[in-house]
Amino acid sequence: MNLSPHVATGGALIDTAASKALSAAQLVDAVKARQVLPLRIAVLLKAPNMPEADMQFVTVDNSHKLGFEQALATAAKLLSAPEIEANQKCVIINLADTLWLLPALDAAKNALHPHAFINGVGIAANSQDAVNQALVHAKRAHLKPKVLQVNCECAKDKLRRLAALVTAIAQRQTLDGAEYWFCDFHQSRVAAFSNTFTQTAPQDAHQAIILTQGSAVIAAKPLLNQDRLWLPLGAESVNNLQAKLASTARIFSGLSTPLEGLNAIKRALSEYQANSASAPLTAVVMATSFAALKAELNAMAQFIEASEPNAPISYKTPAGSCFTSQPLGEQGLSFVYPGVGTVYPNMFKHLGHAFPALYSEFEKQGDLQAMLQSQLIYPTADENAANGKTSAAANVTAQSMSLSELAISGVGISYMLTKLLEKEFNIKPKLALGYSMGEASMWASLNVWQQPHSLIDATQTSSLFTQDISGALNCVRKDWQLTQANGQTGGHTNGQADEIVWNSFVTRATPNELTPHLKDFPRAYIAIIQGDTCVVAGCEASCKAMLKQAGKRGIASNKVTAMHTPPAMQIIEQVKQFYHQPLMANLPSEIKFITATEAEPIMLNPDAIAQSIADTFCHQLDFTQLIAKAYHHGSRLFVEIGADRQTSTLIDKILASQAPLQNVNNQPSPAHAIAINAKGADESISLLKCLAQLLSHRVSMSFAPFMDSIEQAIEGLSLGLDADLSQAAAHLISEGEPH
Repeated sequence: MNLSPHVATGGALIDTAASKALSAAQLVDAVKARQVLPLRIAVLLKAPNMPEADMQFVTVDNSHKLGFEQALATAAKLLSAPEIEANQKCVIINLADTLWLLPALDAAKNALHPHAFINGVGIAANSQDAVNQALVHAKRAHLKPKVLQVNCECAKDKLRRLAALVTAIAQRQTLDGAEYWFCDFHQSRVAAFSNTFTQTAPQDAHQAIILTQGSAVIAAKPLLNQDRLWLPLGAESVNNLQAKLASTARIFSGLSTPLEGLNAIKRALSEYQANSASAPLTAVVMATSFAALKAELNAMAQFIEASEPNAPISYKTPAGSCFTSQPLGEQGLSFVYPGVGTVYPNMFKHLGHAFPALYSEFEKQGDLQAMLQSQLIYPTADENAANGKTSAAANVTAQSMSLSELAISGVGISYMLTKLLEKEFNIKPKLALGYSMGEASMWASLNVWQQPHSLIDATQTSSLFTQDISGALNCVRKDWQLTQANGQTGGHTNGQADEIVWNSFVTRATPNELTPHLKDFPRAYIAIIQGDTCVVAGCEASCKAMLKQAGKRGIASNKVTAMHTPPAMQIIEQVKQFYHQPLMANLPSEIKFITATEAEPIMLNPDAIAQSIADTFCHQLDFTQLIAKAYHHGSRLFVEIGADRQTSTLIDKILASQAPLQNVNNQPSPAHAIAINAKGADESISLLKCLAQLLSHRVSMSFAPFMDSIEQAIEGLSLGLDADLSQAAAHLISEGEPH
């Protein structure tokens, strides 16, 4: 073990002259001695800015098999030495320029945000017993930690693995870096670092260290980086934009390194911020490389050059680059909330890596795991292995979610995306509407309901979702006078529930084409009207026969729900009671809330909201009419706030079929739907495409997330690091550690 002198940040020389290396037995004794004392050491991934601190440097002797263990023992001893505890100055251990350690109390006194804490140690004959010992020492015996098993003998490799574990905790990533690390409500993340200690004493062969999360979080996947480029250009006219496209292309052609390119993006972002108010037009150029960025710049310039003079220009590429010469503005910005059934396996899988601070806020507000139904949507590799599942089987789990699970997850993802746009980008709608149960998402997400998280447990347990409108379909049994699932009879006395084979089908047909045939099939219904398609629901055999008689084909959804059919009227009062929720003290008076069953924007009171949801839930849904109504009230930019883009596709078809729609002055006015997500696409790129389109339509937004992420990427490249792993732009939050 080597200790070398190091000059503290404040200028004082701290002499930590080399001391005699401890034997394996002495190191074991040192660990056991620590177990009888409280342990709480703050761990940071970079040196704190504390000029007055006494910084002591501890190296790791890579020539010694126990060099890593020796370094930790020395650091712990230095931090607990009586003379240091009596010192008024804060003492910080610089562990081989890799980790910085100090007492947690000193970190709190100096308002530092640690990336993790060391809370316990253990030593035993095997890894599991050592981890259990360490959990007891850390007072976390009731928790199941993520375990990093390290079998290497190289001391510096062990230190690097420990630093990687601290980084994973700070990034809120699972240990393989593939998933967001969800944790139980009101519980901190807990990890165990387990390594082989010594071969000379079998009973003490393994050491374990317990780490818990700190209050600093790191964006593991910056929103912008050299593989995700987003370049806004403001212009006074189309001709001015052409000139800017040409000059920008020349700038990027003259750059030789990715670092120069990222700095050019940063300058463009700053320039746009400074001049956007005076620039009536905006183009955004997106690409996944600098070579592709130059191609996108040239392609947009060529398209504009080839356009007819004074003709409207609407331009969009698969990469996300976009421009419109007739921006719609933000006065018609509308948030559209999709219904159940849009969620899919691994949706928004990496979004928490780009916005970890926002996710930490969600965790403080409620049970994020339950809100997203993460155990079904994001089954981790560890969980799949434990349950004997392949990834394909895990996808089946997500696809076979119950109605209540789909409802919770759908509302949860809409809530999350709303807060992302509001809190990170300062984008707020002027109007809002929902498709089917999307109305509930709307009220939960837009600061209307006081306690939306309370509906999670209620939805999971309510018979409305588990038995009445889905599952056993008791509302259908009552309407059809069949035996109830609970044994109550409607004309039967044998107590056996009659079987219902229910399904719904999407068919390309109008209501006029289907309605004449419904009289022959009383157990088939038109549940939803949506542009050039309808959703038919009811008895599966009746629906198939009715469609055949009408000469139409149907695509089965294989979802069991009687929403929007006449049998749902059996439970309309119960639905109203369920959604009768207390409202926030300060309601969003600037938003018009458009509902399916009311002609005018709804008044914000519990009775009106509950009645509106119940009416939408239990009556046929005419989504075509809802979009026309929203348009009449001013909607022009329809942004889908949910998973996938099913609603956006429907809206664009409806807008096209009814064009030209008329505004209040009886003049044609364009409208457009924008999705924030697309199944199978990178969620950050989909988000950036959505933001690009909004900016091209002159919707104002905060550039802070763009600037933060580009600065993080720049610093990562400057240090020769992968931008994704840069620790420079940690978001500091006053989270503290849950207990």
